Amino acid sequence: MTKKEILTQLRAAKTAHIQWRSYAQALISGLPVEQDHVPVVHTTCKFGKWYYGPGQSLSSLSGYEAIETPHEILHQLYMKIFKILFAEDDRSTLTKIFSSKSKFNKKRQEEADAIMQNLLAVSRTLLESIALLEQEILSMPEEELAALY
Repeated sequence: MTKKEILTQLRAAKTAHIQWRSYAQALISGLPVEQDHVPVVHTTCKFGKWYYGPGQSLSSLSGYEAIETPHEILHQLYMKIFKILFAEDDRSTLTKIFSSKSKFNKKRQEEADAIMQNLLAVSRTLLESIALLEQEILSMPEEELAALY
């Protein structure tokens, strides 16, 4: 595989992550999003499919290793958001009677928004790690890259 092909795949995976993040943000904002656009499991999103699929050929590069942890954390944070927004109302009957549903939903939204801020920070870390991997690839001789595949 050529350097250009490797970079094209990496950039497509990066774009997939940015799209995933925008769907997550839309969901938090209350916009309708199909569930398959924002997978919860880190290995099933488009970026994860690249990372654990064709991207594994780059696993010997230091930049590759720096990507896994923030990517997993992103999905853990998103899982928390998903549970907050879509969990059943498990309050007791008395609590439901004596407290406002809108107050309860507002609290859920505030929790989800706070976690989203963390998710955005981790996303920036992931994008920085992807940029470092891209630089590492760009600095490698074509023959050295070809040996990875």
